[in-house]
Amino acid sequence: MNFKFTQEHRLQNADDFSSVFIFRKVRFGTYFKIHYKPNQLEHSRLGLIVSKKNHKRANKRNYMKRFIREYFRLNQLNWGGVDIVVRVQKYFKAEDYQTVLQEMNFLCSIFVSK
Repeated sequence: MNFKFTQEHRLQNADDFSSVFIFRKVRFGTYFKIHYKPNQLEHSRLGLIVSKKNHKRANKRNYMKRFIREYFRLNQLNWGGVDIVVRVQKYFKAEDYQTVLQEMNFLCSIFVSK
């Protein structure tokens, strides 16, 4: 099993992000808004949007990004080929871990291949 998160698992340029937004499939909760689109690859790709509006401190925004990347890394093998853009809607910290994890599980349940 390969749980790596390499360059090929990232949405890297504006065209990749735009194609996901244009597809107009969205799921949202308290902390996240997830845009998604099936891709023609055998693996999923992830894009992140964590703005300064969520928190002005870079280390706090980086924690949120690390959480999302780690969640993606551990669950990507179950999802098949899908491009995902995760937009953080609300600041969360380590104390909110269980709540945020439950929300991610719920929002990403649609990606699980049967």
